[in-house]
Amino acid sequence: MDVNRALRSATQSGKVGLGVNETLKAVTAKQAKLIVLSSNAPSEAVDQVTKLATKNKVPIYKFAGTNAELGPACGKPFSVSMLSVLEAGESDVLALAREG
Repeated sequence: MDVNRALRSATQSGKVGLGVNETLKAVTAKQAKLIVLSSNAPSEAVDQVTKLATKNKVPIYKFAGTNAELGPACGKPFSVSMLSVLEAGESDVLALAREG
């Protein structure tokens, strides 16, 4: 699977929350279907999101690149440390949940 293509498609055709605050909101509200973390996401935020995700049974995918690579992978011109997928749209991004 082309992870970058799946992320870009989800961002364009689905609904995603970008960044720590949006991800925390989505997981707390039980709206997130998948969380994607960059390799250099802030450890404090990762711990917080991981606890909530485990509690709410939301799968986490660890993106191999940094936040500077995750942003462009989503089609954004800025860095993104983490994101939550609320609706996959036309993408197969939720298949990443099985790859963990």
